[in-house]
Amino acid sequence: MEVRIIVETTLENGTTKRHHLGRLSRTFRPTQPEGFGLLLEDAKTILGQLQKAILLDQIEEISQASRICPDCDGVRAIHDYRSRVLDTLFGRFEVKVPRIRRCACNAKSDVVLGGPLSPLAHFFPDRSTPELRRLQAELGARHSFREAARILETFRPCAKQVNTSVRNRLGKVAREICDSELTEPLVPSAAEEAPALTVFLDGAHIRCRPEYQKRHLDVVVGKIESHDKCRRFGLVQQAVLSPASQLRQDLRALGWDRGKTVTVISDGEPALPNLVRGAVGGKVRHILDWWHISMRIQHIENAVKGLLQVRGFSGIPVLFKRPAEALRWYLWHGKVLTATTSLQWLMVDCARLGTDDRVATEAVRRVQARCRDLYSYLANNMDNLTDYGRRQRAGLPISSSRAEGCVDDIGNTRMGKRRRMRWSPKGAHRVAVVRAAVLDGRLTGAYQRAAA
Repeated sequence: MEVRIIVETTLENGTTKRHHLGRLSRTFRPTQPEGFGLLLEDAKTILGQLQKAILLDQIEEISQASRICPDCDGVRAIHDYRSRVLDTLFGRFEVKVPRIRRCACNAKSDVVLGGPLSPLAHFFPDRSTPELRRLQAELGARHSFREAARILETFRPCAKQVNTSVRNRLGKVAREICDSELTEPLVPSAAEEAPALTVFLDGAHIRCRPEYQKRHLDVVVGKIESHDKCRRFGLVQQAVLSPASQLRQDLRALGWDRGKTVTVISDGEPALPNLVRGAVGGKVRHILDWWHISMRIQHIENAVKGLLQVRGFSGIPVLFKRPAEALRWYLWHGKVLTATTSLQWLMVDCARLGTDDRVATEAVRRVQARCRDLYSYLANNMDNLTDYGRRQRAGLPISSSRAEGCVDDIGNTRMGKRRRMRWSPKGAHRVAVVRAAVLDGRLTGAYQRAAA
């Protein structure tokens, strides 16, 4: 079987051009099933030739249209032709592009003319197509830079990929995301109130490069949710001039205005809600994550259970078992003072136990240490506790589990310790920004709108 591939293009002026891309031969051989259909190498060759044919016709059409002066509708002269390399998703091509002289009608104005105009340089200042940069940034955010280059070379007829090119273009895409809003902010109408936003915050620790004299970098990750929309984000505070401005941009993208209160749910780290306070420029409602409270209560329950099972225990079991079991109920229903009082009595009962048994003494110390840990945790976050049962019945979030998921999706999956890669603050920030945009689908959507 012989296959001949011909492409016909029709320009806007009615001119028709035909390009012969090549032939494919498929001889019937029962012993070679790999010869059936279109092979990967054949497809890459055909795609490269098709890209070149379309690209040359487009450049010719754009060059002819650019010769028309937008002010006087006169035809501008061609200064010369220059070779220009254009890197695309389906190959790297060297094309000859005309440079157009500026029209004489501009000489009457006070504007400095400058040199000749290059139509292709206007559309591709980086000498690469936006689709290629987007795919390189997306693969670089999902895999290592070397693996991203290998994947591109395997499945696309592009030029030879280098890991540094993938890294640099990911950095350019990250700067575009940080410098300008890729999605139009939702401005609520006069009849519609701004949506109530909840910010889930957490931190991820990644390895730092040795020249920064740090062992780990802190990456702030989280998720912003409204009643029908959500948005992930990630940033390294040491790598940006104003972390609050970047977070404020994410809040405005979901329709936030200054008159609406923002709810923050975190694990009690003071730097996390302070970041949101700086972004909103005022007070926020901070709620302590219930999961971290529950885990500390679980530690007390396990320590008390271990104490009651010790042979040298000489106290009354109900005085230790009942307060430990009631702590969860008190804090779940917002009875913080009752819970702290119960903790204090539990520590007093442990101090009254007199025993000479070493195992029992260690069990008592373990219970006291767990009680002091929870008591300090509650005392430091007294203003951030609420009635968790009422919030759950109202369908409101009480846990920062969404932020925990962002730690895995943005931080650990790409920059975790098992990857054995060390990061600079700027490099980690760029990867976190691009990966959050990729997971939300914002990166692809932005380029689709620009192409439309």
